Amino acid sequence: MTARRDERHSRSIAPVRIHIHELAQLYNSLDPSPFWDRDLDRNAAEFIEGEFRERPWADTWHLIVHVRTGEADAQTLQSALESYYDRLTTSTRRELREHLRSARLGLLAGLALFGMFMGARALLRATVPAMPTAVDEGLIILAWLTLWRPAETLAYEWLPLYRRQRLYARLRAVRVNVQLERHVATSTNKLATPNEVGHKT
Repeated sequence: MTARRDERHSRSIAPVRIHIHELAQLYNSLDPSPFWDRDLDRNAAEFIEGEFRERPWADTWHLIVHVRTGEADAQTLQSALESYYDRLTTSTRRELREHLRSARLGLLAGLALFGMFMGARALLRATVPAMPTAVDEGLIILAWLTLWRPAETLAYEWLPLYRRQRLYARLRAVRVNVQLERHVATSTNKLATPNEVGHKT
């Protein structure tokens, strides 16, 4: 029983390991801000997001960074990561609100057009008894088409934004550990280049 509880507990923690030359590789080199407020390098961020996106089952996410040179400054990286994903969480939440607002306005416009086409159909049927079937059915199709796109936007297209917001919110809480690995590289164990981010899981 104890072994099973320990196994369940171990499955609730998902570690992702990154092997790099120095911590500076994880930061955006064009950002002149202090480290704690700097953006992450987008390639490194996409790698981190992709790895943790595949581990939604874990209660806790751990980012373990192995560096070859420099200082093992986990606190700086932790602060930068929290700041970076806090901004992304906020901007994505704002984008989601704007998307839903636009979708609701689009649905109202669609409903107005739907009423206009159906009203025109009813008027023509009343004034033109022998109205061609093509015209009658065409007005019905146009009426429903005005609702199709707004309804799709409101019903489905918000989901990717919501998922991205949740991912960023979880990444904001990732626990960071930096381990310094000082050793001489051989021909079969080369150092990472400044633009190279390797990993083990």
